[in-house]
Amino acid sequence: MEEKLNIPEIDMNEVKAGDVLLSYGDGWISDAIRLVDGGHYSHAAFFNGGTIIEAGSRGVVQTPLEKEVSAQKYVDVYRFKSDSGMDFSSQGWPVDPVVQRANYYFEKGTKYADNQLYLVGVLIIIRKLPHDRVEKAVLRAIIAMVFKLFKRIFEGKETKSVVCSELVYRSFYEAIPEKKYGLTIKGTLAPLKIRLDSLVENESGNEPSDDTELNEMIEQAEQMYWKINPHLASSKHEINSFLKAGNPLVAAEMVSPHDLETSPNLDLIGRIKKIR
Repeated sequence: MEEKLNIPEIDMNEVKAGDVLLSYGDGWISDAIRLVDGGHYSHAAFFNGGTIIEAGSRGVVQTPLEKEVSAQKYVDVYRFKSDSGMDFSSQGWPVDPVVQRANYYFEKGTKYADNQLYLVGVLIIIRKLPHDRVEKAVLRAIIAMVFKLFKRIFEGKETKSVVCSELVYRSFYEAIPEKKYGLTIKGTLAPLKIRLDSLVENESGNEPSDDTELNEMIEQAEQMYWKINPHLASSKHEINSFLKAGNPLVAAEMVSPHDLETSPNLDLIGRIKKIR
């Protein structure tokens, strides 16, 4: 995937309370998230003015900003603006309610089984990973791992809570009862036609053949996901409609890093300089 060009570099001390940090990490799971999500990022976090609040494999945690920048390949800063163009410096738009909501998820000790792997599974199910772009053996292995995780959550052997982008979305949407900080999510369900060199692809040039076994595996994983989230199953078609049309009232569980990247309520400010 081509990276965003001409992003201005900013120092860590330029990051402000309420900023959303979208980043790209190391490892195949990060690559898989970018592939199925169609964006430039594999992780999302929230800066509360002193530290980062993020959802990861250890649950919702606080992370020093410098540690996050060091751990990721790159970290980009996005800043809130309302539909009417108001930001956190505007009268009547204090950042405190959003910060307090993000802190709430940290303080209550929200847990998570395997944040990134769960997100991969949700994206495969909701976004429908294009089979012609990834070697089927690789996709089978990913789906098998995802199904095993879903099954453990359904059986109560793991605890399902929020994923990284869901945490950010909830911090804004749930900040006050009036929902005025809610982030609009635009249509990101278009067919994915991207290239990611770090994953194995089908370079034969032939049309991909239908794979009944693979489709059945995805269907089984999808059924398990709706069992885990029965409150979403009854309205999944309505939710998908909202995602396609662009609506701030989508299900938080289905929000991805790419959704945040393309939200009209988040402006790209710059890429944080790494400490040399």
